[in-house]
Amino acid sequence: MRDLLPILKSLKSNYTAALLFVLQVAITFTILVNAIFLAMEKQSVIARASGLDEDNVFYVATNLPVSDDEKAAQLEQDLIKINEIVGVKSAAVSSGIPLTGWGRLVEVAVNPDTKYDTFSGYYGGDIKLLNSFGAHIVAGRGFILGEELTARVDGYNYATEAIVTKTLAHSLFDTQWQSIVGKTLYINNKPQRIVGVVDTLQAAWPSWVVVEHGVISAVKETDGIINFVVRTEPNTQQQVMAQTLEYLMSVYGRKIDKYETFNAVKKRAYSAENAASKTLFGVIFGLLMVTTLGIYGQSRYGIVKRVKLIGIRRAMGASKGEIMRYFMLENVILTCVGVILGIISAIVLSITFSNAFELGTVPPSYMLYGSLCTLLLGQVAVLYPAFRAAQLPPAIATRIV
Repeated sequence: MRDLLPILKSLKSNYTAALLFVLQVAITFTILVNAIFLAMEKQSVIARASGLDEDNVFYVATNLPVSDDEKAAQLEQDLIKINEIVGVKSAAVSSGIPLTGWGRLVEVAVNPDTKYDTFSGYYGGDIKLLNSFGAHIVAGRGFILGEELTARVDGYNYATEAIVTKTLAHSLFDTQWQSIVGKTLYINNKPQRIVGVVDTLQAAWPSWVVVEHGVISAVKETDGIINFVVRTEPNTQQQVMAQTLEYLMSVYGRKIDKYETFNAVKKRAYSAENAASKTLFGVIFGLLMVTTLGIYGQSRYGIVKRVKLIGIRRAMGASKGEIMRYFMLENVILTCVGVILGIISAIVLSITFSNAFELGTVPPSYMLYGSLCTLLLGQVAVLYPAFRAAQLPPAIATRIV
């Protein structure tokens, strides 16, 4: 560390360039850490589990083209025919589809005298609905045949049993979430006994704060648009979808409102997050390139201005390695100062974003890894200018004024 004192004296005599370098590093660090955090937050949202067998589920939104008195029978016939198609693992009817933006929410309360404790997404369907989604029971049991009902609309008003998601159970009973099985919850003020808990099942709105809260009841609804949820055997989805549509359209008066694979649903649901994430990663890459070039340019300029000093040191016996070490140590000192200022400003910016947009704050691990990456970036940028400086012959360097 014998170069430390000469470096500090050199920086003091040329503090303007040193200050610009430090500010550049600080600004880069602040933007870099927050941009990476935001990009990773977007990626975590996109990657979170929906609770469905995503590769093998599709849905068809259609109508029941019969009179009101015949709709229940037509619905039963449709379900039987679709389940008979080769390649169908399970087919069911549902009042909504996760992540499509089309669904219902309900108020959930533990006590009858409480208006609500939280909100939840709601799905009503037959006893095959959970299997058709691909959801997994983690406590209690699924629905049994005697619990299945049929209603025109608002099935949650008629259900006596319900299944909830683990996240909803945890929200209501914390670590004792399994104790929810057998208890009575009040769904829109209607008592329903909880018979089971599924691991995950997202609601219809991907940006909803309680998107993982879910209530499922065994009540089929016959009014309006009917959603058939079909889960297929692997590698048979397109074939099964074509046969399902062929059957449905064979019924006079049938109209297909929409049909879509769940992979397409999820891709569309998170298209904004995906675009934002890619944009942020592009900004990060561009920022790193510009900063590297900026550090390289400043280091190169500083070395050119000190060619005579380098020649004198070389003439006095300094080795090439010592010359490189001098400039790389100088870079470390300036980068560390910039990183310290960057950490302070990154924390302030993170708290500001958190308060303004209800985002999480940047964790300390991002600061640590960001500091290491910035130091490494600085060393990479100064490596070539320092190497070129070390190659200057003393005789040539000392003749340059």
